[in-house]
Amino acid sequence: MRKIDSIVVHCTATNPSWYADKSAEDAVTEIRRWHTQERGWSDIGYHFVISRKGEIADGRPVERSGAHTRGFNKGSIGVAICGGRGGCADDKFLDNFTEEQATSLRKLLDQLHEDYDIKWVKGHSDFANKACPCFNVEEWYG
Repeated sequence: MRKIDSIVVHCTATNPSWYADKSAEDAVTEIRRWHTQERGWSDIGYHFVISRKGEIADGRPVERSGAHTRGFNKGSIGVAICGGRGGCADDKFLDNFTEEQATSLRKLLDQLHEDYDIKWVKGHSDFANKACPCFNVEEWYG
């Protein structure tokens, strides 16, 4: 098992209606297609995806390094939240996401803290000049 000590939160940069009526597993299947067929990656880049309804689905196995944050994949877990298209890095969580997603993200982050020796949780925008995940993760999660 690889050493995991961090979590990076992302958004899918999709409209609020994207896959809103489908399961989180369906969203993973589509994102996996984007990453493998359109980018040529070996799998979906994220370890978990949270749907608009707050469902959490597994993406890439946690035992494998992700492909979500250049230079920080080796020891991190990547979590993507569906939505965020047109958002800004300093938006509030509920500007782009649902209460159900907030509950699920907090639950998932808490569980990952219990399962691994997590030192920090940050947003993708902390590592790249991007708005993703369209809220300040450290401020929101505390």
